[in-house]
Amino acid sequence: MTGINYSRVLLGGIVAGLLLAGGEAVLGSFVLSSDWEGTSIDPQAVTHGTWHSLGVISVVFLNGFVLTWLYASMRPRFGPGPKTAILSGLTLWLIAWALMGISLTLSGVVTSRIAIVSAIWGVFEVPLAALAGAWFYRENNQTGAQALNA
Repeated sequence: MTGINYSRVLLGGIVAGLLLAGGEAVLGSFVLSSDWEGTSIDPQAVTHGTWHSLGVISVVFLNGFVLTWLYASMRPRFGPGPKTAILSGLTLWLIAWALMGISLTLSGVVTSRIAIVSAIWGVFEVPLAALAGAWFYRENNQTGAQALNA
């Protein structure tokens, strides 16, 4: 058994992060834009400047890296391929989308509608990003198709 190929985790994480960033941008800007007005977050208290944007983007890309690392870590136990990629996506979705949505709703930070729509959106978005990240992750000198179908 070989170790994790971290350069490929980085590459897969960037790809997965790009997909997550695009999906979250559509969700926040179009699907839930009017719903954010009903939250307890004071719009005046949140500055949407450069540091805020960099922070949000960093978290999204960190999710992409974690997603690809989860896939690489799960490969030895579950085998390489789309099934393991989707399982890694659903694992991250459970932790970062579903459980966090419940926590934020219970603490009154977001409305239940925001949490539910985000969770439903994420259950599709995160496994798709995992598939993309997994496509770029490979051990030894495999191609993307070999890595997913090995």
